[in-house]
Amino acid sequence: MSSTDDFVADTTPELMFPFYHHPLSAYDYSSSYILQEKAYCCFMCVYSLFDKEPMLLPDIDYHCTECGLNMHKKCIKHLFLNWPFLCNHVLNIFQNTFTSSDNIDDFSCHFCQSRIKSSFARFTLCNINVDEKCMVELQPPLKISEPKHHKYSLTILLWLVTFICSPCGVEGDHNPYVCLECSLMVHRDCIEDLPRVISINRHDHRISHTFHLGEREGGWECGVCQTMINWVYGAYKCSRCPSYVVHSGCATKKEVWDGLDLEDVPDEEEEIKDPFKVINENGDIVHISHEEHVLRLYENYVTDDANMRCQCCILAINGDPCYRCVECDFILHDACANLPWKKQHLLHKHKLTLSSTCIDGETYCQCKAYDVYTDGFIYKCHHEDCESKYINYDARCSSVLEPFHHDLHQHPLYFTLQSSRRCQACDREIHDDPLNCTVCDDYSLFMRCATLPRKVKHRCDDHFLSLCQGVGNAISDLWCDICETKTN
Repeated sequence: MSSTDDFVADTTPELMFPFYHHPLSAYDYSSSYILQEKAYCCFMCVYSLFDKEPMLLPDIDYHCTECGLNMHKKCIKHLFLNWPFLCNHVLNIFQNTFTSSDNIDDFSCHFCQSRIKSSFARFTLCNINVDEKCMVELQPPLKISEPKHHKYSLTILLWLVTFICSPCGVEGDHNPYVCLECSLMVHRDCIEDLPRVISINRHDHRISHTFHLGEREGGWECGVCQTMINWVYGAYKCSRCPSYVVHSGCATKKEVWDGLDLEDVPDEEEEIKDPFKVINENGDIVHISHEEHVLRLYENYVTDDANMRCQCCILAINGDPCYRCVECDFILHDACANLPWKKQHLLHKHKLTLSSTCIDGETYCQCKAYDVYTDGFIYKCHHEDCESKYINYDARCSSVLEPFHHDLHQHPLYFTLQSSRRCQACDREIHDDPLNCTVCDDYSLFMRCATLPRKVKHRCDDHFLSLCQGVGNAISDLWCDICETKTN
């Protein structure tokens, strides 16, 4: 077999190398008009043998007379220099001839996970596949001497072995990087891509990644999915709230994390202005949504006007504490008047700002969580990189916090990023953002059902109507007095 130095120094007339089972013959393609017209392409880089860009190739290349395979001399040199260490097994070249009935794992690259679409190489003893792109461009380093978040060097194990990644706790099935000092195995992506310090929409403080949570009485429960975390593996942890932890995978979901690694970024508390200013000893206020007049607090405001509704949540004033304008009909529930000017929403990864007007002067805005239109207050995103600039959340859904306690269910509810469940209130299927009970597997609520008012007043009844649970197996059918149809 010709050595790397031999053919690098000069063109070897006939070359055998570990990546191919036929001899390759040197050929001056530039001198053959017929071959130029056929525009042969290199097996490795898929560029024509006559292209001078982007590799500025020499005229002498290699050709297999038995199967017609062609390779640039520079591509062969690249393979010799970068892939001499692969598990010491013979690497054979194959043409892609698989069918839809074949096992997809047999024809997937074990480095980039892509389905192989053309010729590829396989280590026959250990069954490792390498596609063309990875052989030329994506060779994994044998050793990472200074990994980003680990004090010891990491060495690749080129083997189809099942392992649990120490930083993220997720199973892998091939090519882990191994720390020989502390016996941990790591996905290649987790070495550099797993952020060290992040901010998520489920917690008020930053959380930092740790390789090892350690034991704790009662265990560790993920603050996003509400399932237990194996303390042996890595996770994200809050330094201010010792019990708050999140799975590495849950913390880095696009619905939860804004994509920014905050390591070395100063943790400065953002100064957020109050939604109102108290102007006298009586507790009168001026609210940012109604700065022209003064609002006065009424502890138990009762009115016969069925059309009088809170300007923020658009729900009726049913004897609740509220702020009423001393000069006009503007009125806010006490709870709505105290909504923060800026807040982190559970369903959005950037902080949102309270607004009493819709975008572009529209009268109604659509709430993403409710999928209904409102003319009340909304929370908007003003982040310059946000892909959801025209997505709004109304005041009712923005007031939901985790854990969410509902009067009609004995357990707290959480957003657990599950879908396709059935709402226990309206019996419709939920496709996005349900509130779920982690104790009762079948209990979920739509956001809008979870935030229904606990009591309402109807113009046809002198008394308040209270929200209640279904009666289960009723002796007789129950009928709605308004629409005169059966209730479920």
